[in-house]
Amino acid sequence: MAHWTVRVKTTEETDDGKLIRKIEPFLVKADTIEESQARIREYFKGMTIDYEFHSVSKSNIIGYIDGEGNVSE
Repeated sequence: MAHWTVRVKTTEETDDGKLIRKIEPFLVKADTIEESQARIREYFKGMTIDYEFHSVSKSNIIGYIDGEGNVSE
């Protein structure tokens, strides 16, 4: 499995009606680009935030170590 950097454009409306647009990076563990995008779609499922994919690229990250020392490769 590979790690993918998926950059997502989001648009949120504040309480006073202003639109906030930003590009947010996600690190996704998946076999393919398509699978990484599917995981992002699942993440945003049911949210009221508008989003679209900005870019997807294979990451050079080989693993993740959480705060308890657990390693995910």
